[in-house]
Amino acid sequence: MTLYVTSLASGSSGNVLLVRTGDAALLVDCGLPLRTIEPALTRIGIHPAQLSAILLTHEHGDHVLSAGALARRYGVPIIANQPTLAAIEQDLAGVPFQELATGAATMIADFGVRSFPVPHDAAEPVGYTISAGGWCVGIATDLGHWNDTIVEGLTPADLVVIEANHDQEKLWRAPYVEVVKHRIYGPTGHLDNIAAGRLLARLGADGRRRSAWLAHLSREANTPQIAEQVVRGVLALAGVRCIGIAALPRRAPIHWSSDMHGEQLSLFD
Repeated sequence: MTLYVTSLASGSSGNVLLVRTGDAALLVDCGLPLRTIEPALTRIGIHPAQLSAILLTHEHGDHVLSAGALARRYGVPIIANQPTLAAIEQDLAGVPFQELATGAATMIADFGVRSFPVPHDAAEPVGYTISAGGWCVGIATDLGHWNDTIVEGLTPADLVVIEANHDQEKLWRAPYVEVVKHRIYGPTGHLDNIAAGRLLARLGADGRRRSAWLAHLSREANTPQIAEQVVRGVLALAGVRCIGIAALPRRAPIHWSSDMHGEQLSLFD
């Protein structure tokens, strides 16, 4: 069984990740308008009614914008922990939903899904690992810092989707008010490039070959080139050469598959 992962959007203007096999598909977050996400799915051969579920990491608008509307229109269940469901309660009228407690695991169609807690300023934010056919994607896209729980959660992943939100120097020069800068930089805000690199270095210490997508890049305080350069530099200093790096575009789709895993890594080296 092949595992396919597609990023449809990544960043503060919207986050949508599609995970699928040949027979099943699910979304992780749904932070684009309905008028945008429907044709985006269609262009890659997925009708929204084919989705097995919409997994939510947390309730912020760039992650849940059209989750209720998409779920209601196509009868797709929303899956999240109870605090996240409570935070979007007004959008759940007529929507099938299922609670998945933080740290719990479940099967959704072909997929084994497990969540783990992450530090972010939301009700009870989580990351996920999603497995099928012996392959795994690990997702942690909004977090102010990382810890052993996150490392443990992401360790099974062949593809790691990890936040590299900002460059520290660019953040302090960015056109944000000071309170926003301190929120982003804080322990429940967003992960910077160096911290993302250190997390990947910790994961890569086991020598396992992985791909890594750098997600949720700030438009004002980061660039794909800076994020990749810094993270690769941190990995090089740590002597980690087994992880291939690519920064996610904000809207253009980017694809990964377990069949292409080895070839993609050789291109990134």
